[in-house]
Amino acid sequence: MDKLKEIYKVIKNDFRKCVPPLIEKIDQEHHYEVWANYDGKETFFGKVIMHKNIVEIDFYPDIDHETQWTLYPGDIFKRTEDRFNLGITDLSPELQSNIEEVIENMVDYFRMEKLLPPQ
Repeated sequence: MDKLKEIYKVIKNDFRKCVPPLIEKIDQEHHYEVWANYDGKETFFGKVIMHKNIVEIDFYPDIDHETQWTLYPGDIFKRTEDRFNLGITDLSPELQSNIEEVIENMVDYFRMEKLLPPQ
């Protein structure tokens, strides 16, 4: 469980790096969720949840497969298949780097789609 707590903490901090422009909607011991808010419209961005034996990461689900392929680097695209969530029990440096990159890419995508204010 300590390993999962550490994974949860690391990923939570990865999401937290984007606050603002994202806003925290849920900040609990085992559940962290961020949303975009622009022009009065709130849109789910992503979350991390620590379960009993897995850490779940979810991203904005309204992205077509081709766009997802461009936003999700490395192994993450293969791991998520046609889902927008990822369950992990181990966090390698490469996977953490890929998760950070997905979050950064998603912020850019949200700006492009006018779900976040321009920079």
